[in-house]
Amino acid sequence: MSKNCVIILLGAGLGTRFSKNRKNKIEKQYYPITENKNIFELCIENIKNLNFNYDILPVVNSNKLNYFRKISTKYKILPPVSGGDSRQTSVINSLNHLKKMNPKYVLIHDVARPFLNKSVILNLFKKIDNNISCVVPFINVDDAIRKIDINGKLIKLNKNDYCLIQTPQLCKFQDLLKTYTNNKNNYDDDSSALLDNKYVVKRILGDKRTLKITNFEDLTFFKNNVLKNMENYITKVGIGYDIHKLKKNTQIQKNTKFLKLGGVETIKSYSLVGHSDSDVILHSITDSIYGGLNFGDIGKHFPPSQKKWKNYDSSFFLKHAVKELYRRGGVIIHIDIVVITEIPKISTYSSKIKKNISKLLEINENKISIKGKTNEGIGSIGRKEGIAVFTNSTLSLKELNEF
Repeated sequence: MSKNCVIILLGAGLGTRFSKNRKNKIEKQYYPITENKNIFELCIENIKNLNFNYDILPVVNSNKLNYFRKISTKYKILPPVSGGDSRQTSVINSLNHLKKMNPKYVLIHDVARPFLNKSVILNLFKKIDNNISCVVPFINVDDAIRKIDINGKLIKLNKNDYCLIQTPQLCKFQDLLKTYTNNKNNYDDDSSALLDNKYVVKRILGDKRTLKITNFEDLTFFKNNVLKNMENYITKVGIGYDIHKLKKNTQIQKNTKFLKLGGVETIKSYSLVGHSDSDVILHSITDSIYGGLNFGDIGKHFPPSQKKWKNYDSSFFLKHAVKELYRRGGVIIHIDIVVITEIPKISTYSSKIKKNISKLLEINENKISIKGKTNEGIGSIGRKEGIAVFTNSTLSLKELNEF
């Protein structure tokens, strides 16, 4: 089955220049660039955040295959392919691996360039057509350049005659496969191979921020001048609402369960009716977090039609929502909870409820507000037939700039 495009991420190199004169000989693509991810993972995450519906194929050193299978599962990308002792060999291995898939294009990118500009990628696709085999991003040479002859003499060159080529490079899959199959020369990149074999290669303006991390000093520059500007935090508010029927327990026995609110046991004289444990407060908070993430509601992820969620502890649902929030780099700024009920009296339990919610969410209690309101005897809630909860969750979410 043919696909339109596959993104090939080249990361099989040993990065000897990066680790030169350093005690830590870790390959640069696995060097931690943030608190919880390395350069390779940052590159994958950045591509995923651009929302292109293309498969991503990582190419890694053979000794990293087992490790990277877990990474591929984590980010829901294709299983890794073993690379070679050169960039070209790694590309050839990936092309051969993709023969059955037979994509129309491959977008080949070096993971040592963690930043990608979405506009640049879109322009690559706008430029390519039936008569063009490859489109590459370039940047102009701003500094004066010289050629050094065999005697060390400087020879003047016109910088306007030269440009610097970046990745990702968009290539027609079959043209590139034929080029490498019929040629044993060693090329710096894929556009060179295609040019040398008389294919048409065009260029579009790239982005200086798509710099390649080669030396350790490049990493410091990237972190200080590119990475911190890639992250744009915005504030979102998610609204959660839940209501459950309240049932009076006519006979209270030793095995009668307490009515749970916010994970805290309150009274035995009433119970809430529902599919899970019916913790109306935790359900409302869960939905408010899902709302801030544009992630649907609790019923989408844990359908009441499925028997396995019967009598399930609602803290499990809340932890799932929080995990999704933190996985996207988000944090909770504040949670405001309004419980509408005639019974029990919320102020009696509010301190314990706040403490339990702060533990579940791993946030300070000062970020949680909870208050009880009655319905003044009006309607079903006023008749003690139900409990309703409204929750506003204020979230700070990280979005990647597209520049």
